[in-house]
Amino acid sequence: MEQLLLKGWDKSQTDLVIPFLQVVSDLLGKRYDRYLSDKYNLTTPQYLLLLGALNDSHMTLGRLSEILNCSQGNVTGIVDRLERDGWLVRERSQEDRRVITVRVTEKGAQVLDIRKDLTHELNELAKVWNADERQALAGILMRLYKELKD
Repeated sequence: MEQLLLKGWDKSQTDLVIPFLQVVSDLLGKRYDRYLSDKYNLTTPQYLLLLGALNDSHMTLGRLSEILNCSQGNVTGIVDRLERDGWLVRERSQEDRRVITVRVTEKGAQVLDIRKDLTHELNELAKVWNADERQALAGILMRLYKELKD
């Protein structure tokens, strides 16, 4: 797909903007995934789950599935691996024994440092634009985001 889009593409082909944006998004996702995997041995869903769990000490598996926009079964698998690797622990609610929450461990609290590292890595990539271009792009992407969310 990427090769088809780039072959002979020029700025006047506005009908290819969204497909090209998808290709760029996929490439960014791969870079994000590779960075987390190589440096921290984490997947992107694991990283996002840790961030969610860190923000709420009583985060349920159901709530995590909503945040990650995936099934509770997928969340259970992600939690299984994170618990096995010492990033978090499961706990039963004292009020309702049917409810299982997750809590990050000391190792899991490192996710804040990971976020700083990842932000730095992505900011380095953003240096391909000057400040005015970054500001313009941010505005354009925010408009697109709002359109897609509605």
